[in-house]
Amino acid sequence: MKRLLARLVPQELHSMTATGIPQRGSRSSRIACCLVVAAAAIGLMPLNASAGPRFRVGATVPAPLMQQLGAISRSGLEDTAPPNNVLINAIAGALIHVHRPRILYVGADYCPYCAALRWPLVLTLLRFGSLQGLKFMRSSATDVFANTATFSFFGSTYKSPWIGFEGYETSTRTGRPLMTPPHPVRSLFNAYDAPPFTMDAGAIPFLYINGLYVISGSPIPPEIFKGDDWQAIIAGLGQPKSVIYGKVMPETNLLTAGFCQGMAKPPRRICDSPGVMVARHFLPKP
Repeated sequence: MKRLLARLVPQELHSMTATGIPQRGSRSSRIACCLVVAAAAIGLMPLNASAGPRFRVGATVPAPLMQQLGAISRSGLEDTAPPNNVLINAIAGALIHVHRPRILYVGADYCPYCAALRWPLVLTLLRFGSLQGLKFMRSSATDVFANTATFSFFGSTYKSPWIGFEGYETSTRTGRPLMTPPHPVRSLFNAYDAPPFTMDAGAIPFLYINGLYVISGSPIPPEIFKGDDWQAIIAGLGQPKSVIYGKVMPETNLLTAGFCQGMAKPPRRICDSPGVMVARHFLPKP
């Protein structure tokens, strides 16, 4: 199975020193598994570009658009088509929070594979809580899959009664140091973003799910977003027969199933929804 991840290149060594986490340029990458699904139609209004906000890198995603993403995500809970491949590994880590699982993400704004993973990650987070201060972002303009439209967790906050989330974007889209993860996060990154838990040590994006699972790399190929801006991608997510929906929503349900596994009292309307119950069977055994 091939995977999508970013790798270290010499000109980015300064980022490793600044953050304590290796930064990886995506020029020598591997292609990840793709998730394909056929889903039932959902009735969501398309974005109106003329009436909508100005979409630009660094701008805060407005509340109406966050609400639209939340509606798309909730509709996907009914999607029962299983993923074809799974890029998630079980680990034997300690549970950080028994009643409120801790989700850790480490990536970088320049990374196109981080850009791809953020779409299902944001949709999953919106099922359990609210994101404030999420920013529009594009991956590096000079790397592979240049200018992939996505979001950035830099400057954002997350509120949820069920999970805790910390997102660290360690570099800007031009490779400058941005966020420095604290020592406990660096320790988890160094311990679990390495064999035997992952195929490549220090790869980004990296997602740690409360001592139960890790994802290193992206299960979604960035090329499906090629040439699309945020409006086009969100419009595609609202169309269950689109390629974008077919790749993103199965991964969203799989992430949701993983998040639910660490909860003492999971919300049944989410964790026992048809799509998540199907995805649960594809989670790896510890």
